[in-house]
Amino acid sequence: MYLDDRLVQVGSRAFDILELLILARGKTVTKDEILRRVWPNSVVEENNIHVQLSALRKILGADKHAICTISGRGYRLIVPAEATAPAVLPEAVHSGQTAAARRHGLPVCHVPLLGREGAIADIIRALQETPIVSLLGPGGIGKTQLGIAVARSIAAASEVDVCFVTLAAVENAQGVINMIAGALGAGHADDEATLQSLIAAVRGRKLLVVLDNCEHVIDPAATVCELLVQASADLRILATSREPLRTREEKFYWVAPLDTPDAGASPAAIQACSSVRLFLAQMRAFNAEVETDAGSLEMVATICRRLDGVPLALELAAARAAVFGIRKTISGLDDRFHFLTGGRRTAPPRQQTLEATLDWSYQLLSTTERIVLHRLGVFPARFSLEAACAVAACERLSHNEVTEAIVGLASKCVVMTALDSKTKEYFLLETTREYALRKLYESDEADDVLTRSAAYLASFYAQPRARSFTTARLADNLAAESVATR
Repeated sequence: MYLDDRLVQVGSRAFDILELLILARGKTVTKDEILRRVWPNSVVEENNIHVQLSALRKILGADKHAICTISGRGYRLIVPAEATAPAVLPEAVHSGQTAAARRHGLPVCHVPLLGREGAIADIIRALQETPIVSLLGPGGIGKTQLGIAVARSIAAASEVDVCFVTLAAVENAQGVINMIAGALGAGHADDEATLQSLIAAVRGRKLLVVLDNCEHVIDPAATVCELLVQASADLRILATSREPLRTREEKFYWVAPLDTPDAGASPAAIQACSSVRLFLAQMRAFNAEVETDAGSLEMVATICRRLDGVPLALELAAARAAVFGIRKTISGLDDRFHFLTGGRRTAPPRQQTLEATLDWSYQLLSTTERIVLHRLGVFPARFSLEAACAVAACERLSHNEVTEAIVGLASKCVVMTALDSKTKEYFLLETTREYALRKLYESDEADDVLTRSAAYLASFYAQPRARSFTTARLADNLAAESVATR
C-alpha cells in the first residue's frame, strides 16, 4: 500500500483489516465483523486481530493513534473531517490525481508477471470495445494476477478509477452486493447495500471494476454486472471466473497455460519458455541452488509439461523442488495430490494445495457433470464427442445427457477444447485427468467404464476407415492403458 506516496509492504490480513476500517468511514467495526471478513473459513482467536493491528500501527508510525480501540466493542479509524467526503463523487477524478489514489484495494504485486504481455494488451483492447470482459480458465491458471496487471496498466495510463472486489468469501446475492458496495464506497459495515445504491455509485464515473472469483456466485454476479453497465456508459467490468457470466455484451478471454518446452527442446529453447522461467524464479525465491546444465533443464522441462504450464501447480512444485531436488519432484508428480501441498499461508485455502484447487471446481459441478468427468478420465489424449459418448453413455446416462455435460464441463474450464483441429476435439489437462481417475476408481463403476472403453476400441479397429493421426494416437494410447489396468 502507499503511505505519504511511499510504497510500504503490509501483510494481506493487516491490509484486509485496514480496508474494512476505511470502508466503515469512522464507524466502529466489531471484532466479529473483522473475524468474518479476514478469516472467513477459519476458527481463530481474538489475539490474531491484535497482532495484525500492532503491525498496522507500527507502519503508521506517528499516526498510529488513528486506529482507535473501542473497549469491549471493536475498532474504528479516526480520519480528518476533510477526508470523510464520499469517495464516489465524479469530481474526485481529475488530471492531477495520482494513479495510486485511483486504485481502490488493488493488491500490490511484487513479482513480475511472466509470459502475459500479449494477453494484457489483448484484454485492454477488449475493454475498449465492450463493457464486460471475463477472464476464464481453470483454477490456478493465473486469472487474478492477470486481472490485477491489466487494471494497473489502465490506471497508470488513463484517468480511470479502479476498484478491486474479491468474491471468494461471499456466499449469496446480498453478499455480492455488499462487497461491491464496500469497494465503491456505497455501503457501511453495519448496513446491507441495495442495487440502487450501487447504480448511484457508478453513475457519472469513469470506472473499472475488477470482480474476482465469480464462479461460485455466478448468477448474482452476472445480474449485478449487467445492471451496472446499463446504468453507466463509462463503466467497465473485468471479471475472473471459471465459467462465463453469460451477460449481454460480454467478451470472453480464455487464459491459456504458460508455454511449455517440447520434448527434446534445446537448453536455450527450454529457458525461453515462460513456464520454465516461472519455475526457476520460484526456486530462487526459496534460495535454492538452481542448476542450468542440459540435464537439469530437461528435468525442469518435464515438470513443466506434466503440470501443463499451470502457474499455481508450478509454484507448488518449485517449493518442493527447493527442498527435495528436481529429480525427486518428478517422481513425486506420480502422486501429485499428496506431494504438491504447502502453498502460501496467506493464500485462500483452495490455493494451498493442488487437490484443493480441483476440489473447488468439482464442487461447482452438477451430479451428471461429475459422473461424466470421472468417465472421461480414461482418455489419455484428445477425444471426439463420439468417443466420449461411447464411453460415458450407458443405461443411466443418454447420449444427449453426456453431450450436455461435456458442454457444461467445457464452459467451466474442466474439459479443454482443442482449437487447432478441423473437427472439434476435447482433452483433459494431466492434473485434471489424474483427479478424474481418482474419482472413477473411488466409485463402483470403474470396471464398467473400462469395459466400455475396450468395446469402443474393438469397434474402432474393426472399421476399415481412414483415421486421423490424433484419433489413431488416442486409440493406441487407450489400448495401452486398457492393458496396463488389467
